[in-house]
Amino acid sequence: MAFQAQPAYVIPDNYLSKSNRLRIIHVGAGASGLLCAYKARKMLDNYDLVCYEKNPEVGGTWWENTYPGCACDIPAHIYTYSFEPNPEWSGFYAYSDEIQSYFVRFYEKYKLQQFVRLQTTVISATWDDDRGQYSVELEKSDGTEFTDWCHVLINGSGVVNKWKWPAIDGLSEFEGKLAHSAHWDNTIDWIGKRVALIGTGSSSIQMAPHLAEGSTSLTVFARNCTWISPPIAPDSQKIEPGSEAPATASKHHYIEAEKNRFRQDKSLFLDYRKNLESEVARMFPLYLRGSDLNIAAKKNMKSSMETKLGPGREQLKAKMIPNWSPGCRRLTPGEGYLESLILPHVETIHDEIVKITPKGIMTATGREVEIDIIACATGFHVSYTPHFKIQGRDGAIMKNEWSKAPNIYLSIASPKFPNYFVMNGPRGNWAQGCALPSLEIQIEYALQCCKKLQDDGIKSMEVMQEPTTQLNDHIDLWHNNFSVFAEDCRSWYKDNKNDGRVFIWSGSLLHFLTVMQTPRYEHFKIEYWNKANMWAFLGNGRSELEVAPLRSWEKDISKRDLAPYIRNADIPWSAKFVVPEEARALS
Repeated sequence: MAFQAQPAYVIPDNYLSKSNRLRIIHVGAGASGLLCAYKARKMLDNYDLVCYEKNPEVGGTWWENTYPGCACDIPAHIYTYSFEPNPEWSGFYAYSDEIQSYFVRFYEKYKLQQFVRLQTTVISATWDDDRGQYSVELEKSDGTEFTDWCHVLINGSGVVNKWKWPAIDGLSEFEGKLAHSAHWDNTIDWIGKRVALIGTGSSSIQMAPHLAEGSTSLTVFARNCTWISPPIAPDSQKIEPGSEAPATASKHHYIEAEKNRFRQDKSLFLDYRKNLESEVARMFPLYLRGSDLNIAAKKNMKSSMETKLGPGREQLKAKMIPNWSPGCRRLTPGEGYLESLILPHVETIHDEIVKITPKGIMTATGREVEIDIIACATGFHVSYTPHFKIQGRDGAIMKNEWSKAPNIYLSIASPKFPNYFVMNGPRGNWAQGCALPSLEIQIEYALQCCKKLQDDGIKSMEVMQEPTTQLNDHIDLWHNNFSVFAEDCRSWYKDNKNDGRVFIWSGSLLHFLTVMQTPRYEHFKIEYWNKANMWAFLGNGRSELEVAPLRSWEKDISKRDLAPYIRNADIPWSAKFVVPEEARALS
């Protein structure tokens, strides 16, 4: 007589790994949300996905940021999804409107509208352990509130998403025009006006040359010093010998002949993109304290900045050129920035601002600078926790759990918060190169976990504390031993503290992408829907190809391939359907 299994367990009458319907909510419809919608269609079956976006348009950062000179500090041809090149970039670096157009075209090309709900803000998310779901509270732009739910919550809203005014007394009393780089009023006309620019971050560096042009005066209030990196070599910027040389600010504009070669010669275009990305990757030792490249970069960048600031001006040089290594704060090529600071009508003030008066800005020396327009490039509330309230297992509130530091695993998951993934989170690749490859690998990581939830009958996945603690111990020690990020600079990488804990990855971009390619499920606490037997997903002993009904793209079920493991080459095979691209596009 056969051995009798426990009577509490009944074998489900379904084939192997029959996918449970999975509902996913992605917060945001910027680069991460659009990528999630695109990748989910390729990687998942039997799912629902909705991307809730607070703005009236997709695009995220690039829809929101429209300040003068707003551009990406990464070469345009490597600021794309890795699989979706754009031969139409107008120049070596792209401005925000052109980047926004790229994402809108992607959104429309792949018909992702069905996944996106605009003008809807996520207010909170609460985990229900019994249901294996998050209850998500939302608010529409008209104030209407409603509730949705999901098995998996992916947060793609970003760490630097909520902009902030500077904490200066009297800001509301200013009688002139007050603007912020992240919420720019495009009706502002600074021609013939007295302008103040507060800040020395990347936004300020991009704005200064534009605000200097046409203003009566520009006063730059620069509390912090920063490195301005030299541009990528001119020979790397163009491909046609007869094309124009890079402009004085080292921004090459692609001529039509170059664009045509990109359009027609995919191999040449790929090589061009790979060479640009490889050139950035080879610069990684710059971030290692005491490396040959680190030492040389500091010397060369100092020389470059001194040359651009011109002879004399020793006080300005002393205030603008840092003592810490390049890369401690994010590097920017600073197109035309230093050149603008030495214009006759531009003044740089390094004294502390004590208050804003109705007519202008008062410094600690007692000087009042009368101003018509104040442009604040003072950044964001750097919050490593989500902008919305999230409650996990056993009532854990992330804001409380992370009050001292983010308790995060591989920049993507956190103990006590099952089925929750954050994109481009703390301890990710914030410093080196483009963020998009990191987003791509993280989206794929999260969707691999979604597929495992479906295929293995899993109710929840929660990363465990011990691997999280040990990983963060490793990252802390690596920065202390090797990286320039741990030097004495103020950076949002370190919660804007000179001696803060470094919240970026402990290695190169390629190092990070390799680590993130495959989830380590052994680091997760896994709970199954079938509490009696974790192997319930094995089902009735049949596979999908054997018993699933006729699919829409099939003509004859009797012609179905039941020997997928018989091949002419050693390539992957599966007993699940390989859904044609055209069928996925209709899903």
